[in-house]
Amino acid sequence: MEDAAKASGQAGDKDGGSRAERLLTIGQVVAQLQHDFPDLSITKVRYLEDRGLLAPVRTKGRYRKYGAADIRRLRAILTLQRDEYLPLEVIRQRVERASLTAPGQPPVASSALPAHINLNLRREDPVYSLEELCDASGSTESFVQMLIEYRLIDGPLKPGLSFTESDLETARICQLLARYGMEPRNLRLVASSTEREAAVLEQVATPSLKSTHPDKRDYGEKMLEELGSLVSQLVHLLLYKELRRLL
Repeated sequence: MEDAAKASGQAGDKDGGSRAERLLTIGQVVAQLQHDFPDLSITKVRYLEDRGLLAPVRTKGRYRKYGAADIRRLRAILTLQRDEYLPLEVIRQRVERASLTAPGQPPVASSALPAHINLNLRREDPVYSLEELCDASGSTESFVQMLIEYRLIDGPLKPGLSFTESDLETARICQLLARYGMEPRNLRLVASSTEREAAVLEQVATPSLKSTHPDKRDYGEKMLEELGSLVSQLVHLLLYKELRRLL
């Protein structure tokens, strides 16, 4: 209790107020936000902290304590995940630009991706085990196995770290779609369409990517990323054009 009071007092001093800010435990934060975000769990909040999106204060006993700014930031992150299905790196940029940085949170590096490109082409290392992926995405092991079967995420399942951050975002979105009756088998057409689009872009960029000249290879990588962004925007526009016909 003494540690918590000290942490609360420090937060109040930092805000320049005469009254100490009330700090909440991770369990209290989850309970406060679960009405709006039913899938929120203590594990997910810890995961967001591990990924650098949250930075709560710590007591001397290493307990997490969350202030009002931390909770606003968490709410913004969860809203972007739920409503816009954005990757975590893009969410990080959004909340930083909105000046919702939690105390002690480092600023986004100047090398952050441009706002019109949500993903990059750098290879991702696996950072999640099957258990962690299921917990963070709200999926079951059988659901993840279906995602692998229909080539929505990469497999095979194996002990240890097997899944990337993109796999997690894909699993989370597929889990949300399943609530509307769109099971992984229904999404196979989406994966197949994406594979065909990638094959077309490969034909355009391959001459530069296979060049022995470093500058030309760099140009090929930048071109491929830009092509991916443009095609993604085009698909978005065409999809919504078709959806408007249904209204």
